[in-house]
Amino acid sequence: MRAASELPRRPRRPRGRVGLIVVAAVILLILLSIRGLARFYTDYLWFGEIHLTSVFSGVLRTKFILGLVFTVGFFVILWANLAIADRIAPGFRPAGPEEELVERFHDVVGPHVRLLRTGIATLFALIAGPSASGQWNSWIQFRNYVPFHIKDPQFHRDVGFYVFRLPFLKYVVDWAFASIVIILIVTAVAHYLNGGIRLQTPFQKVTPQVKAHLSVLLGVLALLKAAAYFLQQFELVFSTRGVVQGASYTDVKAQLPAIKLLIVIALAAFVLFLVNILRRGWVLPVIAVGLWAFVSIVVGAAYPAFIQNFRVNPTESTKERPYIARNIAATRAAMNIADTQVNDFRYTEDITSADLVDNAETIRNVRLWDPRVLTTTYRRLQEIRTFFQFNDVDVDRYKLDNRSTQVLLSARELNPDGVPSPSWENQHVVFTHGFGAAASPANAVTANGGPDLIVKDLPPQGVLPITRPEIYFGDNLGG
Repeated sequence: MRAASELPRRPRRPRGRVGLIVVAAVILLILLSIRGLARFYTDYLWFGEIHLTSVFSGVLRTKFILGLVFTVGFFVILWANLAIADRIAPGFRPAGPEEELVERFHDVVGPHVRLLRTGIATLFALIAGPSASGQWNSWIQFRNYVPFHIKDPQFHRDVGFYVFRLPFLKYVVDWAFASIVIILIVTAVAHYLNGGIRLQTPFQKVTPQVKAHLSVLLGVLALLKAAAYFLQQFELVFSTRGVVQGASYTDVKAQLPAIKLLIVIALAAFVLFLVNILRRGWVLPVIAVGLWAFVSIVVGAAYPAFIQNFRVNPTESTKERPYIARNIAATRAAMNIADTQVNDFRYTEDITSADLVDNAETIRNVRLWDPRVLTTTYRRLQEIRTFFQFNDVDVDRYKLDNRSTQVLLSARELNPDGVPSPSWENQHVVFTHGFGAAASPANAVTANGGPDLIVKDLPPQGVLPITRPEIYFGDNLGG
């Protein structure tokens, strides 16, 4: 035998390194807390400067109440299910390979079951509930619903429903479904630890009481999924599948019937889960879930894609005509031009010189440049630096030589991706804004075929004076 001094020693853990990691983690948490408090205090000061502290406190109060309600709701539901799991736990558990684990669990936890139940419910509630505070805006819109007195052509619901109510309702249903899934899993684990579920036994694997409990939870999931499908059909009005935004031919003729069929299957699954309480085995729920999955894949996804590719795309103008008309009508209503009278000016004879003289100002302002093409031209001629960019070209009118002239112009915005060496100093101190613009008359072309720039270069110069060329907001600057 070797002496004790010769025996191999277990390597010691570097306590100093562990201590440094702990200290670094604590410092990081403190810095994050300080940063959050600084952001909170900055927001409070900003609202105070514009005399809207009541808005700040109202939003804060709404966030707190939402987080509290959803957290308490989750806690109560999970706690109640865990209490039911303890109450219906079998009094006798036949011997088996899992019995040792169950017995050891009860020996350790037995006197503290209620405390453990409360702790688990609290932990999961703090994970699932507070995130609801982020829906404060949706809740305020839901609570302060205002009708538009305009109904959509597909479901004949007031537009206010889609603007104010649908977003929050969808969030609640999705949150409830995810919460019940978590509660179902935790409850099933509780039943296993209580001996109500036995995976390694030749006898009954699930007691009737546990089967009834889990069947009810699965039935609730089916009901929530039916509610999600019900709300999903209204989201078709936001579809971008067709040639225009809104419910298109495929959405109405294929996707909508598929969603309605899925609602029926979800409700049927709910009934089968309840009927399963009175039957042995899990055959009915398995059939329901299998049918559900098959229909959702084939009818809910494959069939609409088939209709779009083989029925709509070959004759898109014909199939989509009524839905394009809906889009045009909605656009006119939104822009308050639904009652505008359209006059069709069609010349029955050739235009005369007198017609040109009478419409000289209109002829002079005929646009020679396409804004989409001019964007590329501006980028080639006037971006000058990689950290500047032209995102689009707009049309406006300015006085040039005391005459109202149509002008095309584009702001020279900051390009965040083009900032050299994207360090903190460059992003927050040096490169913080765009600079100036490029502009040219819509009816003018230079001798070499380019735009006649009346505002150009850095610093900007031209016939249109720009006294403050800094541009801090734009299409591509982000938040």
